Amino acid sequence: MLLRAVYWGARIGAALWRRIAMIVATALHRAVLGAVGPKTRFQAGVRFTDPAAVRIGANCYFWRGCNASSDGATGPLVIGDRVQVNRNVHLDTTGGLTIGARTLISEEVLIYTHDHGLDPNAPPRPVAKVIGPEVWIGMRAVILPQCRAIGAGAVIGAGAVVTADVRPGAVIAGNPARIIRQRVAERRAA
Repeated sequence: MLLRAVYWGARIGAALWRRIAMIVATALHRAVLGAVGPKTRFQAGVRFTDPAAVRIGANCYFWRGCNASSDGATGPLVIGDRVQVNRNVHLDTTGGLTIGARTLISEEVLIYTHDHGLDPNAPPRPVAKVIGPEVWIGMRAVILPQCRAIGAGAVIGAGAVVTADVRPGAVIAGNPARIIRQRVAERRAA
């Protein structure tokens, strides 16, 4: 009985601590980021290299471990309304990154906006990237800089390595990622 009470006491205490940490983290991000819409929340442990270059819409949610950084000069990071960025996501902002409204980015996704060619010591070559609205990027997907655009309503499968642009409504998966289905046709049929 005592162990059960200790267990539940610890769970309640941890939940309270997480809630307080989220309130503090959200207040700090609101104070330093370029713009943050209403009802957007940040868990503790979310980092932005150049806070002034970040604009985030309303009702967004950032899980702990999300990191937006660049290799050299920082491009803008613009995020639409109702976007969710899950745990341990890396957003490269070197070339500039725009994420459309109602997009979901799952855990441990890597999104790159620059490369170095075949010389790892060469200066970064920035590439602007636009992710359309209502895109779902599955867990551990890697979006390489060669992909400059992901169209509205696209779905990127878990573990996919995206090396080229993705057309709107496409469902892609694999390494390298290939189209396996088209969502737009499914919506029209419904």
